[in-house]
Amino acid sequence: MLNLAKKRPKKDEAAKAASAPKPANSQRLDCIAFVADNQTHGVMSNVAKQLFGKSQVRDGGSREALEFLTENAAPGLLIVDVTDAPKPLNALLPIVAAFMDDTKVIAIGNVNDVQFYHEVIEAGVADYMVKPITDKALTATINRITQPTAGTSASDSRRIITVIGSRGGVGSSLIAVNCAWLLAQEQKRPTTLLDLDLQNGTVALALDIEPTRGLREALEHPARIDSLFISSASVKVGEHLHVMAAEESVEEDVHYDASGVTILLDAIKRQSECIVIDLPRSAIRARPRVLAAATDIILVTDFTLAGLRDAIRINGQIQQVASSARLMVVANRSVHKDAALARAEFERALGRKVDLLLPEDPKAAQQAASAGKPLSAAVPSSKTTAALRQLAGRLGHVSTEKRRWSLWRRRKE
Repeated sequence: MLNLAKKRPKKDEAAKAASAPKPANSQRLDCIAFVADNQTHGVMSNVAKQLFGKSQVRDGGSREALEFLTENAAPGLLIVDVTDAPKPLNALLPIVAAFMDDTKVIAIGNVNDVQFYHEVIEAGVADYMVKPITDKALTATINRITQPTAGTSASDSRRIITVIGSRGGVGSSLIAVNCAWLLAQEQKRPTTLLDLDLQNGTVALALDIEPTRGLREALEHPARIDSLFISSASVKVGEHLHVMAAEESVEEDVHYDASGVTILLDAIKRQSECIVIDLPRSAIRARPRVLAAATDIILVTDFTLAGLRDAIRINGQIQQVASSARLMVVANRSVHKDAALARAEFERALGRKVDLLLPEDPKAAQQAASAGKPLSAAVPSSKTTAALRQLAGRLGHVSTEKRRWSLWRRRKE
C-alpha cells in the first residue's frame, strides 16, 4: 500500500474544510462534479441533468473541490477528478475527511490498478472510475451507491456507540468496557471496543490485555488501514469482541490527524456490527468527528456542580454536530456523592432527564478490578451489572422481557 509516513496530506486542509463557517443561505446541492477535460465534462452534465434536481459541473480537480467545501455546504454526492494530482490518494484523503456519513464521493482518474482501487475504497471513497467514462457507466455507478440495496432497511443494526464523560473519573471507561462486553458476550454481536486515549486509557487494564502500537499507527497513517491491518492491531477477547487500545509513552507528544479516525471507523464498520468508543475529553480535535459519526452517544456524569457545568457544555456540542444521534445521559451516584446536587435540580439545569442511574457498588468494582474482568463478567448478579445490562439492552434494541424469556427457555432446554 502507499506509504504516507514520509509525505502526508496537510493536516489543516480537512480541518479547514470541515470547520469553516458556511454561509447562512448556503443550500446543499444534490451533486457537484469537478472535472478536468471536455469529454468527462459532457458526460457529467448529461447524467447530472437526468438524475439530480440541484447539481453543478465545474472545471477543476481535488484542490478546487476542497476549496468549495470551505465555503459551501457538503453536497449529497461529490464527483472529483484526480487525474492531475501527483498523489491521487493523498489528494482524496482531506476531501473524504471533511464529509459526514451521508455524503458520497466518486473519484475518477487515469490510474488503472487494482491495488490503487482498493486503497481508494479503504480510504472511504464510494467508488473509483477509470477514464474515459460513459453515460451508462456513470449512471449505473451513481444509482448503485446512492440507492439502498435489497435487504437494507432504514433500521440498520450497525451501531457506533460513543461514550464520553463530562469530567474525569465519572466512570465512562467502565461503561464503555461493559457495554462492549455485554453486546458481544450476551447479545452475540460482533463488536469492536476502541479506546481513543492513546496514553492514559484504561480499557486494556480493565480487560487485562496487552495494548498494541497498531492503533496509533492506524490513526497516524490511515492509508495503511485495511481488514488485515485492523486484525493485527486488535486483541480478541472472547468469540465476538475485539479491542483496539494503546499505551503510548507519556513523554511523547502524541498527535494524529482527525481524518484518521473517520477512515478507521469506516474500516471497522465492515467487520463489526457494533463499535463502542471510549472517547476521552482530551481528544479535542477528534471529538467533533467521533460524535458526528455516532448512532448512539452515552454522556456519563456525576451530580456535582462541575459535572453539571461540563455536561451542559458537551451536550451543547452534541446538539451541534450529532443532533441525529440517540443521546443517553448516565449518572454515576457513587462519585462525589457528598457534593452532589439533587437529581431534579441537575436535570432542570441540564435541560433533559437522566436516562439511567449507576448505583453505588464499590465492592463489585473492586472485585472486577482484582479479577481483570469487566464488572458484568466478574460480578454478574450485582446491581451495577443489572444497570449496565439494561443500558446494553437499549443499545442493542433488546428488551428486558425478551431477554428474560430467552434465558428461561435456555434453562428449560
